[in-house]
Amino acid sequence: MWLKMKRPALKRKGAKLMQTPPQNNEFAPLIHNDPIAADSASDIEAENAILCEDSRGRLQRRDISSGETVSSDGLIRFVVSPEGMLTPDIAHKLPGRGLWIASERAALEIALKKNIFSRAAKRQVKTDPNLIPLVHDLLRRRCLDLLGLARREGGIVNGFEKALASVKSGKAGWIIEASDGSEDGRKRILYAGNQQTPSPNVCGSFSNAELSLALGTENAIHVALLSGRRVKRWSLEMKRLSGFEPLVPQGWGRRPEPEASG
Repeated sequence: MWLKMKRPALKRKGAKLMQTPPQNNEFAPLIHNDPIAADSASDIEAENAILCEDSRGRLQRRDISSGETVSSDGLIRFVVSPEGMLTPDIAHKLPGRGLWIASERAALEIALKKNIFSRAAKRQVKTDPNLIPLVHDLLRRRCLDLLGLARREGGIVNGFEKALASVKSGKAGWIIEASDGSEDGRKRILYAGNQQTPSPNVCGSFSNAELSLALGTENAIHVALLSGRRVKRWSLEMKRLSGFEPLVPQGWGRRPEPEASG
């Protein structure tokens, strides 16, 4: 005897079907009446659905300005607040679906001009008129905060003689010179760095006052970040900052672009 299989209950006529949510950062026409997603957990799940890794195991995301999938190390993440305001997430930790864009002033200018954030979010997004200076400032603060953390871990040397010795011994991963510091001392340290293979990268983005505050000391003019666990992270953050300002002031001599090892 054949048994009759019970069919699954069908949805009543006229019931609305749930549509599959589009992938994060996918280009689409702007829909003005789209509601804010109520469940941030589902937003994060959708964002993670397009997460992948390159051959080096680095996380990748889609850049909404170019449409290319690249390493997230060179991108800035934005989220839309419950009030509809575009919010930079420099540390990549805020809840909500992320909108990722290259850490470059030009890319951000184009995205704002062409309303790319609203198109990617599928809704109208409000932006602060000072968003670009805000992002620039947040990137600078993050780099300084990482220097403070490295100092507490013993990865920073401060002072001309100590910095010069660390450079000559090959222990310096970065030479950090105050932008308003002594030219004579700076030239001697940079010359010593040029004699190393590979030579340490150079940063001249911060003033004596900024470095002193970050390191909790006075007269932070000649500083060296020692090779170690903090160098890679700081190199990546400096790479992002380089999209908004030159890392070495004009006249200091040509230096290689920072590259994170590993």
